[in-house]
Amino acid sequence: MGKKRLTQLLDQLKANQQTDLQNTAAIYTVAQVAVNELQEATSDVSVLALNPGQSSIDKAELIRRYGSYSNCRQIAKQNGLKFSRNPSWQQLATGFTYLEALQQIVRNYLDKHPDPLLEGITVELKLGSAAGQNKK
Repeated sequence: MGKKRLTQLLDQLKANQQTDLQNTAAIYTVAQVAVNELQEATSDVSVLALNPGQSSIDKAELIRRYGSYSNCRQIAKQNGLKFSRNPSWQQLATGFTYLEALQQIVRNYLDKHPDPLLEGITVELKLGSAAGQNKK
């Protein structure tokens, strides 16, 4: 092999190494962006997760807060809790437990993602149908 051919092959090898280096840098950049987005998405999900150690509300707590079944029902209605029939104390307690957890989730999300266009918007959630979707 001649000197000219050897020089040509060495130049081609250097060019290939440079291209490989640029490709590696591009792959690293894409991977780093993906990792960052995944971490952000994971933190968003953790904000939405309920705290499993969160104490649930019981009948005694409802009586302490609201005094009577009638007052409890009135406050529940004022806070958007609706029941298909007269709820038991246990159903009221479950409703208030979920209400408080969901309010905290919404506050956390709004703190993280504020938007002035949300002013005047009301969102209603229907848990009865959503809860039934997990049944098999």
